[in-house]
Amino acid sequence: MEINHFSHYHRLVLLDQETDTAQSPKYYCFGCEEAVEGPTYSCGKCRFFLHKKCAELPGEINHPLHHQHPLVLSTSPYGHAIRVICNLCRRKTRKTKGFVYHGSSCKFDLDLRCATHPQLVAGDFQKLQHFSHDHPLIFVQHIDFGKINSICSGCKRPMSSPFYCCPNCRFYLHKKCAELSPEITHHTHQKHPLLLLAKAPLHDDMYYDGFVYYCSICEFGIPIRYTFVHEHQLEVVEETSTDESAKASCSRCKEPVLDSSSSSCSKCRFFIHEKCVELPLEVSHPFHLQHPLILYNDIWRKCNVCLEGNEFSYQCTSCKFNLDIRCAMHPQFVAGDLQKLQHFSHDHPLIFVEDIHEIERKEDVCSGCQEPMSTPFYCCPDCKFYLHKKCAETEFPLEINHPSHRKHPLFCLAKSPPHQEKCSCYLCKKSYKGFVYYCSLCEFGFKAADAFLQTVTTKIHEHPLIPFPTTNPFICNACGTDGYRFSFPYACCECGLMLHKDCVSLSRSIKITRHQHRLSHIYFFKEKKAKERECNICYEEVNVEFGSYYCSKCNYFAHVNCAIDKDLLEEEEESQLSVSDDSTGDISCAFTVIEPGEIKHFAHEHNLIFSDRGIKDGQSCEGCMRPIATSFYYCEDCDFFIHEGCARLLKKVRHWTSKYSMELLFYVIFRCTYCWLWNSGFGYKCDKYNRTMCIRCHEILDSCTVDRHEHPLFFDHKYKGNCHGCGYDFNFTGSFRCKDKKCKFAIDYKCLVLPNTARYKYDDNHPLTLTFHDDHHQSQCYCDICEEDRDPNRWFYHCADCDVSAHPDCVLRQSPYVKLGKPFRFANYRQHPVTFVKIDFNPPKCNECDKPCRDELAIQCTVSDCNYVAHRDCLFFRELLHSDL
Repeated sequence: MEINHFSHYHRLVLLDQETDTAQSPKYYCFGCEEAVEGPTYSCGKCRFFLHKKCAELPGEINHPLHHQHPLVLSTSPYGHAIRVICNLCRRKTRKTKGFVYHGSSCKFDLDLRCATHPQLVAGDFQKLQHFSHDHPLIFVQHIDFGKINSICSGCKRPMSSPFYCCPNCRFYLHKKCAELSPEITHHTHQKHPLLLLAKAPLHDDMYYDGFVYYCSICEFGIPIRYTFVHEHQLEVVEETSTDESAKASCSRCKEPVLDSSSSSCSKCRFFIHEKCVELPLEVSHPFHLQHPLILYNDIWRKCNVCLEGNEFSYQCTSCKFNLDIRCAMHPQFVAGDLQKLQHFSHDHPLIFVEDIHEIERKEDVCSGCQEPMSTPFYCCPDCKFYLHKKCAETEFPLEINHPSHRKHPLFCLAKSPPHQEKCSCYLCKKSYKGFVYYCSLCEFGFKAADAFLQTVTTKIHEHPLIPFPTTNPFICNACGTDGYRFSFPYACCECGLMLHKDCVSLSRSIKITRHQHRLSHIYFFKEKKAKERECNICYEEVNVEFGSYYCSKCNYFAHVNCAIDKDLLEEEEESQLSVSDDSTGDISCAFTVIEPGEIKHFAHEHNLIFSDRGIKDGQSCEGCMRPIATSFYYCEDCDFFIHEGCARLLKKVRHWTSKYSMELLFYVIFRCTYCWLWNSGFGYKCDKYNRTMCIRCHEILDSCTVDRHEHPLFFDHKYKGNCHGCGYDFNFTGSFRCKDKKCKFAIDYKCLVLPNTARYKYDDNHPLTLTFHDDHHQSQCYCDICEEDRDPNRWFYHCADCDVSAHPDCVLRQSPYVKLGKPFRFANYRQHPVTFVKIDFNPPKCNECDKPCRDELAIQCTVSDCNYVAHRDCLFFRELLHSDL
């Protein structure tokens, strides 16, 4: 038995039960996305499977959850590669498959499980008018097909049955949250009763998400999720536990549940120690004797001792003092048997913390060495002051005699004294906040950690490097930049080199995105005649008497600090792509050679023939969409032409704009991430960054010369400012800047690739020329297409013969690089093949938005008696379309 189904282009054959059962579970039904079993339709060519019950689903239904409009059976109603989210269970379909019942006017969607569930189809709903929502909520007792992929608007925890919901608004409440008492008295605030609010008033020092019990008099609130232990029945965790419980931790103290007797909830994977259930609501703690600490199940707060965060903590709200449960209940701390140290750097005694849970937080640093904290350490919990044990006891003596300053002894200070304004010493330039060794008589000092530096051996130099304290500025031989006063460079006595402390760890060779070869570090460059060298990244002068990165094959120079920039430096494991010969059939080549003058290209189903004769009828290349003017390949059976250069593009490349490889794909339509123009044909896709680059942008080098500016340009990824072409700022993308230091010219990718001439539909007699400045007064400058004002200092297209001027965006709205007339399949419009068209006169109304398809690229059905037409943007093109014809 064979059928035609809207979800697939080929005829589908019904498989019998035995054949279907024999299929591997790796095959899934296109409609319900469940494993193939039972009677199933299949397409052998495409490995397409569709359950018989899914194939026989009605094309339109009236559902009790959305009685306003009928729901239509659809695939990808919002566009290719956009996942649909069910309004009830919040489950997402896969990007390219899955049936949904869709209401286009309300954008209401139900997946097959919810649309066909017997309880939901019956429509016998219990309803509740809740104070937190405008519409009545529907009660759902039980859904047996898995979890609800949403959160409760009350407690902000994952949804589970039973629950109340408003599917149209995607609003959900647990049954227990919907039935909460409107007023309670809580142990954390016994002065006044707390009233239930859907949302608490905003405060500068706290934020409550979800329902909250609130006292408006005291501006005190508690989220409802912290007023109960757990919503489900808890079971005792046995000693012979499962792997899940063996890895689980207590929701309150965060310790492993098997450390002591515990309880769990099988539904939610919730675990809690019995001792944590019975925690006292109020304690007097040795760490904070001023006030009692009250147990809060509150917003995430950082513990004043261990620096770890937890929702459960003992708090003193008046002092903003917090202790997590582990620190508050630690036997050593509760007993008050505390080892204390009066340190010169702090007014209060410091408490020694040794055997609590391990911590290492990069954002919390030692006040002495400014390195990340880790146990053991000393702390002042009230002041949040921390010192490593070694820094507090032995690391930094109070007084030392140092070879860098033999006149007077140096004293250890908690921080550097203030220096004169515009001081150039290391402590002032770097705004150092840790301990320093200092001589107040000479105003000489340095970081305390630098006083005990040791000799090191590194990859960047063959000899040992010793710390060499200096009171004078110096130039680092490794990077060629200045060194600060009172800093500690490393020196090589044999070679006479001085290096920054940070430059000691430089690599001997690196790979950057801007150059195809590896760069080697050199300390100086030998040449017979003095010659100015430029950094090929920033195009500032490179002093060849000091260190730089260099490629001997290409005579390529780069400043050290430019080359090691994190945006340019490639990771070591990212090996360079090999460039193979076109005839070898390597995977990097986009075609295979059939015979001399004939190839098989991945972008076309037939063989292509080489020709070096021009084409007279204005054919365009299928790869770059530009006219054919040089040698090319063509198909004898189809209207397919491609430049020889486009045919030889590699399948995988490493472009200078990306650290990762880019793959050549053939698109029906895509939007270039760099110039932001719509294109058909070839595009290079970087999956790591989810970027797609058109061929025109791919051809541009990081250093280039263009006819629209008198000086060469280079790409500066750190440049911030406005584009001279369009006026838009590119603070996050960088720009092409002029190499001339006196010239402030800068443009973005979009303006750099603008065509010098373009045509508009109402002025086919003359091409419009890209013009860079208008001498007319501002009041006389406007766009002849959109009739809006135009900035005379920004680029525009102009025809001197017709006196027509227009914004580049208005001219290029017609998408000159999109292939017109080529049929393809689009998931949003499943009945017939469609094609891209430009409608100049008597524009029909868009079938999606009911507005005229005027002045923009449109999609039209290729069948003559079908009147479907739609704006390109109405069909939500977010990524790409592949041709299936």
